[in-house]
Amino acid sequence: MRKIKICVVIGTAMNLNSLYKDQFKFLMRNGFEITGIAPPGIEHDWLNDDGIKTKVIKIRRTPSLFYDLYSLGNLIFFFVFNRFDIISVSTPKASLLGTLAACLSFHRNINYTLRGRAYENTTGIRRFVFEKIEQFICFSSKNVFCISHELRADFIRKGLCDPKKIFVIGKGSSNGVDLKLFSKNPINTEAGERIRAALSLKPTDVLLLNSGRLRKDKGINELVLAFRELLKSHDNLYLLLQGTFEEFDPLDVEVMDEIRKNPKIFVHEWSKTIDSYLVACDIFVFPTHREGFGNVAIEASAMEVPVVAFDVIGCRESVKDGVSGILCGDISVDNLVQGLEPLVADTDYRLKLGKTGREWVIENFQSEFIWKELLKVYRRMVSQ
Repeated sequence: MRKIKICVVIGTAMNLNSLYKDQFKFLMRNGFEITGIAPPGIEHDWLNDDGIKTKVIKIRRTPSLFYDLYSLGNLIFFFVFNRFDIISVSTPKASLLGTLAACLSFHRNINYTLRGRAYENTTGIRRFVFEKIEQFICFSSKNVFCISHELRADFIRKGLCDPKKIFVIGKGSSNGVDLKLFSKNPINTEAGERIRAALSLKPTDVLLLNSGRLRKDKGINELVLAFRELLKSHDNLYLLLQGTFEEFDPLDVEVMDEIRKNPKIFVHEWSKTIDSYLVACDIFVFPTHREGFGNVAIEASAMEVPVVAFDVIGCRESVKDGVSGILCGDISVDNLVQGLEPLVADTDYRLKLGKTGREWVIENFQSEFIWKELLKVYRRMVSQ
């Protein structure tokens, strides 16, 4: 039986690995041939080591007519000489360029994974332009896999996508949680203890963790300033930022200065062993300003770590207030302080939300269920 060939185009190598690696392995076991396209990154090597084919094509996040045309040309060239049954696009710039390249190379099966809106907090002409781009991508796609029910409803209400095309699997998320990986075991527990030891933390110290892109719209400004405020009453508190600083949406000068000078703030590079970092921490802080669906939030919950997030689209479906963590109102430093305070102060409360959070994830977000449903979607696409 001929293998179904699928190509996934996404805006960062980090996301190609974190959002797709295990899903790719599942699809390969079920008769798919996978190719992942993303900009340069060490994650290409990680995926190749797991037997997953990738292609490096530079895609710049910021608008640049010359650079975008260059990226588009590379994508078209690749698609002309490498034919696929399905091209799946994801993240804003990669989705636009990938969709254009797929159409211009006469690929008819485009799947758009709608992960959120980079323009969530914009208004006026900028928002209008971005929504028209979304409308074009949705129109050109055979299927639109939306990772959030709230986001799907808003796209339908605004007429950006045909209701018959856009779907959500289960309770949301694009990938769910691999409960074999995101579960405490002797290996990641020992690794977590090594991380704490390397930071010279005592058992009574409370470690806050944020993992991902270190930029303004991910709420890092609010997180660092809230941490500084909490230190006034909790001298056993520490903060670990795990990820990469981005020039595209830089942090405030005051915040960068605090990160450099505060001895209780640590910065580690992105690691594929995120489960070890989740074991090491006491609270996962997810103060993003906008999200499609916070997969890292349910991964933290699966590891029995309570999550604190702002009450924004995407987080409302990936953090269950009072069950897996705390939704702390509108975006502000004061609200984040108020959301973190009870968890920082009360070990028993942290343990309680960690336990109920894992139970909630097991009930609603197992990866295998999402992968099987997506498998059905892909097979229907090539059979029609």
